[in-house]
Amino acid sequence: MSTLTEPAGLLVAAAMVELLLDASLLDAGTAYRRGPVEVTDPLLGWVAESLLAHGGAKTDLQHAVTGHRGAQMIRRTMDRLVERGLAAREPRRVFGYVAMPVFGSALRVHEVEALHHDRAAVRASLEGEEPDEAVAMLIVLLHHGRRVRELSPADPTLAARRARAISDGRHVTLGVAQDIRRLISPTVGAVLAALTATTVIGSER
Repeated sequence: MSTLTEPAGLLVAAAMVELLLDASLLDAGTAYRRGPVEVTDPLLGWVAESLLAHGGAKTDLQHAVTGHRGAQMIRRTMDRLVERGLAAREPRRVFGYVAMPVFGSALRVHEVEALHHDRAAVRASLEGEEPDEAVAMLIVLLHHGRRVRELSPADPTLAARRARAISDGRHVTLGVAQDIRRLISPTVGAVLAALTATTVIGSER
């Protein structure tokens, strides 16, 4: 069985993280509220509207990112990547592609150089370098999505331990640590928990 958590759940979580960091979305305790900063990116705007459509209550998060509403959000997320030329749809699951069994197709990433750059930066941080804010956020996403081992680190156990520590706000600057503890880890954890609660489709291996 395949769940929406890989990779679609991480994309939804990443979009929410960006909205929160930009103050376009505010964490109001039991709910998410519209922030003072206008959303100019169409994809982020659609995610924000989907989350706020029914009041933004955190208890409604699972319904916002699963079922019909969630499927729409994720399908449009995939469509935006294709429209922007960042990826191309493939008719089947192929090793090395980002698999999207939910829609019976896969996405092949076009920006390979950027992908390799980000992968190298994340690996270096998992091996001991202090990550900047962007890399730290990637590591938090990978940790909560249980994807650290997919990077084939030299020492998987050490890499997983360091990813967990960074997700707890350690090995980063004070400002980044505050964002991770206050916004990022709770948000990513909540989104992925909502998504893993629903198994959506079976796929052939």
